Amino acid sequence: PWSSLEKEDPNGVVPAIADQTVIQWGLGKKVGDTLFYQSEAGDTIPIRLIGGLAPSIFQGNIIISNKQFLKYYPSSSGSRLFLIDGAAENKQAIADELNLAFRDYGWEQVETAQRLADFYSVTNTYLSIFLALGALALILGTLGLAIVLARSILERKAEIALLQAVGFEKKRLFTLLVREYLWLLTGGILIGLITSVLATLPAFLSSHSGVSVSMVLWIVLVILINGIIWISVLTWMSLRKRRLIVSLRSE
Repeated sequence: PWSSLEKEDPNGVVPAIADQTVIQWGLGKKVGDTLFYQSEAGDTIPIRLIGGLAPSIFQGNIIISNKQFLKYYPSSSGSRLFLIDGAAENKQAIADELNLAFRDYGWEQVETAQRLADFYSVTNTYLSIFLALGALALILGTLGLAIVLARSILERKAEIALLQAVGFEKKRLFTLLVREYLWLLTGGILIGLITSVLATLPAFLSSHSGVSVSMVLWIVLVILINGIIWISVLTWMSLRKRRLIVSLRSE
């Protein structure tokens, strides 16, 4: 794809490539759109975005061919940015040699991994905040589930007492109630999961998305297990009361 930057356009449009995140969020554009810059001579240069990169060390930059760059900025000779490739085991030796050779030229060397980490520092901060808010929501949701279940069982005391009066054993009642509430819990989780997946479908379908499907499934599993525990405990506690027959007086 990089050879596409060398193609000449009869209309004078300069082909360019940039990070997809920069194109979408930084520039508010999409691949195929045209940007306009000013050349060294003051002329307007049309630059068409012909491709987007996965998140890379080139964030914040628009890449065009060296030939096109020198055509519109002839006084900008030489290079200010170098990409150094070498064996991983020789990394420190390469760094020492470059620092020694270019010490008089203001040489500054940064590893690509560190550069990417710096780019993602803001994103990671936001993700940490949302993760904390999500954990808080899960705790509140757990308490809410317990309250709703306790109130539901309390309102159905007469119904449960009636079933006991006609011969239903506690074990059978426990199975019936747990199965009923589990259907509701499973239905609620599925509705929430399907709607959230539909809302974030573009991210899931993106070729360079960092979405972890396994993490989503683990969260769903934790919510399901948490609901099963609350349903089982509250149902069993309600059935342990021996004087449920008193609830029949209002029937």
